[in-house]
Amino acid sequence: MRTMLSIFLLYLSFINSCTHYESLQEKFNTLKEIDYAEFNDMSIVNRKGVYFVTYRGSTYKIEINYFTESITSIERAFSEEKGILLTKKETDYIEKALKSFDKIGVIVLSVDEKGNVFLTLPWYDKCSYRFLRLSPTNSLEEIKKTYYQNYEDNWYMDKECAE
Repeated sequence: MRTMLSIFLLYLSFINSCTHYESLQEKFNTLKEIDYAEFNDMSIVNRKGVYFVTYRGSTYKIEINYFTESITSIERAFSEEKGILLTKKETDYIEKALKSFDKIGVIVLSVDEKGNVFLTLPWYDKCSYRFLRLSPTNSLEEIKKTYYQNYEDNWYMDKECAE
């Protein structure tokens, strides 16, 4: 038993020493290549495994089964109303969007009706990076985000670090 434990601990230390953390630029390169059309006019926030999804003007609190990746509960968030008023088709659409969202690896994703993309991701330096892809029909002034700095092409960034 002691030998098995020693081998397991040695294996864990080997795996940890081989871990490669991608740079922020590498992560950004992945983010900028994504087609965000499926999230149009939708906002998703992941708070410790609970998703808050704003879809068609209402915000829903959604829980997902970790193993099956299917919705286990859905209710209106921040409202006393208990009626969900989502069709099976809408629920399936949201479930598919959540699966895509999880693959992206951010904690906040929002695409407004004009096609502006907002992303927030925590990083290893204890900072949260907020990226904004500005649609050609908007300016930072119009969407009141003048504090964002140009990062690359039509992408802008703002960061906030923990103290």
